[in-house]
Amino acid sequence: MLHGLVRSGLVLTGLLLLGVGLGNLVAGRSKMLQYQELVLTTAPHVQHGPAALFPPASEGEERQALARAKVAFYQLLVTAGQLLAATGATLIAIGVLRLWMRAPRAPTPASGSASAN
Repeated sequence: MLHGLVRSGLVLTGLLLLGVGLGNLVAGRSKMLQYQELVLTTAPHVQHGPAALFPPASEGEERQALARAKVAFYQLLVTAGQLLAATGATLIAIGVLRLWMRAPRAPTPASGSASAN
């Protein structure tokens, strides 16, 4: 059974996708928390008057905008990781099920033919 699992393309692909997906989840969540803290600690957005068509951005505003963009990127990375992990788990399950369905079964003795003698 183990030899069949190692040779199954579905199982190997599923393991690869599951590993990459879990890696994305771990990395994305840790970095996302780091940048969420940075968003909370940076200066809040300063409102400019309506007369200023293109107001100059302060360094704090730029830092907060960059941190918000990074939070959004890492949220996307977590979502992609969840999708890859789910796809990998599905492929592993399909590969194991296909291998299990193809496995030879021992014949069961017929109950009616042995008692006729």
